[in-house]
Amino acid sequence: MPHGRISVRRRLLATLLALFAAALAALYLLVRGYAHQTADTTYDQLLRASVLSIADSLQLVQGEWRMDMPYASLALLEQAPRDRVFYRVTAAGGELVSGYADLPSPPGRGDAGPADSPRLFEAHYQDEPVRVAWMERKIAGPRDAETAIIEVAQTREARNALAQGILWKGTLALIGFAAAALALAYWGLHRSLSPIQRIERELADRSASDLHPIAAPVPEELDTLVHALDGFMSRLSENLDTLRLFIAEAAHQLRTPLAALHAQMEVALDEDDPAEQRRSLLAVLRNAEKLSRLVNQLLSDASVIHRSNVRQFQPVDLAELLGQALYDTVPQADPQPDVRLRLPGDAAANPPRVMGDSLMLREAFKNLIDNALRHGATENGHIDVRLEPDGSGWRITVADQGPGIPPALANTAFERFARGPNPRAPGAGLGLSIIKRVVDIHQGRLALSNRVGSGLEAVITLPGIQHDA
Repeated sequence: MPHGRISVRRRLLATLLALFAAALAALYLLVRGYAHQTADTTYDQLLRASVLSIADSLQLVQGEWRMDMPYASLALLEQAPRDRVFYRVTAAGGELVSGYADLPSPPGRGDAGPADSPRLFEAHYQDEPVRVAWMERKIAGPRDAETAIIEVAQTREARNALAQGILWKGTLALIGFAAAALALAYWGLHRSLSPIQRIERELADRSASDLHPIAAPVPEELDTLVHALDGFMSRLSENLDTLRLFIAEAAHQLRTPLAALHAQMEVALDEDDPAEQRRSLLAVLRNAEKLSRLVNQLLSDASVIHRSNVRQFQPVDLAELLGQALYDTVPQADPQPDVRLRLPGDAAANPPRVMGDSLMLREAFKNLIDNALRHGATENGHIDVRLEPDGSGWRITVADQGPGIPPALANTAFERFARGPNPRAPGAGLGLSIIKRVVDIHQGRLALSNRVGSGLEAVITLPGIQHDA
């Protein structure tokens, strides 16, 4: 089993076992207390009856106490044959009337309770614990009322045996109840977790391409989890669809230039005339450049798709990204264009920053500037790249002096592999779709509009972040 793996079943069972153990311990203490109390109550009644019987046999004759021992009073305690019984009767002055002289005296005659009602206390006698019942017997004498104290003591063997019997039976009942409760809890836990097993079976029976939502009924507590899993599978399905579409379109787009490149190479090899051979090789070079640009755009599109799913945004400097995009695109243009970059005057002190992915934004700016260089650059014209504040955000504008965009293509310009009927420069038709995807991911806006006179103006608006003081 992998290290750190959590089992809900084991965790719940461990919790239930701990709760049952604590409850059993508490119930055991209660049963033990009840057992001792029951045993004491049973035998205390016999002790009280014995004391009362002896008290009734006491008489005061000419100022002296006399007693005809009622053996029936001690016979009451014969229900505990293993126990020994002791008694003592003493006058108020301490003179022994009958019984065991060394029997422990009551702890205090001033204790609460009626004087003619037996009371009880614990003591040790002849190295054994005993339970003692005692009471005062008052009889009117010649001058004053005389008082005698009667005590009857009994060892605790029968009491303890009765208490142990009650405790043992109670404990067995508790163990049986706990076992039944644990079995019921295990069954209930297994039944409660069965929806997870149904989901597991449904997912295990699916094919790798089956990403439709889970159909198995689930309880309320699992609804959020299943909803999140359905959402994950939906996003995964969309990503797989995008990947399949990308692979199909890339294969289609690459097949034609590769076939043309192969044919032109064969033509160049068959040419005997050096001049014709050179022209063929130049055509091969142009196709190779076109293929290289197509591959670069496909890789850029794939990179943007991947990073759009990750979305690890952080503060980025738009001025720095625009400078990098110009550095990567302008020197490769032929002939060299007139590109003018205008940044805010306080860009150094207050950098124009947004929350975003620097690689995606740089790819978007490179494609935007490259489109302007390829389709909008003219011999005497120039290209303006401006970065300006726009409320709480920033506006990036790239304006050229080319022919602009035909109105008929305005709705399809952002589709992948979409190109005009008569493109001025070779391309794959991915540039604007890449820009649109990046802008949408960054919750911005992209707008294309024809300029008055001639030219196209592309405007990207991105939400900004507050500059740290």
